[in-house]
Amino acid sequence: MKSNYLRWMLVIYIVLGVLMGIGFSLVLDQFIPIPAHLFSFFMIASVFAGSLLGLINYLVYFHFTKVFILHVNQVLNSVRNGDLSARTQFRSGGIIGELNRNINKTLVNLERSQNTILHDDLTRIPNRQALQQRFLNGEESGPCALLFIDVNEFKKINDTYGHVLGDEMLISIAAVLQEAVKGSAEVYRLSGDEFVILQKMQGWGRANELCACIHHAFQEPFHLDGHHIPVSISIGVCEFEFGHKDFVSILDQADQEMYKAKNRRKVRLQT
Repeated sequence: MKSNYLRWMLVIYIVLGVLMGIGFSLVLDQFIPIPAHLFSFFMIASVFAGSLLGLINYLVYFHFTKVFILHVNQVLNSVRNGDLSARTQFRSGGIIGELNRNINKTLVNLERSQNTILHDDLTRIPNRQALQQRFLNGEESGPCALLFIDVNEFKKINDTYGHVLGDEMLISIAAVLQEAVKGSAEVYRLSGDEFVILQKMQGWGRANELCACIHHAFQEPFHLDGHHIPVSISIGVCEFEFGHKDFVSILDQADQEMYKAKNRRKVRLQT
């Protein structure tokens, strides 16, 4: 709250109190005659009482407004720190209540928009922008691994069974990946049939264990609409530490490793 605004409110409350005191003394004199030698004293007392009442009303207003603004600032600070689930819990009617409801409606819409922006429309898992935001926040530390996953020959699935079933396959693949990591890592969809897994590790060289677990999860074929569809994947790994490499370099290195794995698979299939 700006101090000039508070000063004006104090002046308004005091002036209103003075006017109420003067009006009270004049109106009361019409019903209860006040001796002339006491009228000035009575008016001064009424003005003083009105001013005091105005001051008390101002202090109540100031306290209420300060509490409300502090509460709203706490909510907005939480939103600035990334907690879009924060809501104002102030209970009031009138203009303050309407303002409180409008703030919460705005935060709800903001949270929905943020979720839409940071999640893939099809699979509902976090997308590339959400992954990139992890790197831009600058709050991460320690050894990590980025796994770049590509579904081998996914185009054949679309060409054979159609794009509708292909979309269902992508949803199922995302679910299998999430189940495979079991909360130990986060799954993101980049685009098409490309996924990324970000894993925070206790030490270097631990990403191979997760790769083996993911490959094992794709041993069984997918069963969709009466079809049994085998799926294989290629995984490229880039181990890094936050702050030492930028997002694009890490993603590119993992992508190159994925293509190496895909080429090795082609060589094995040809022999």
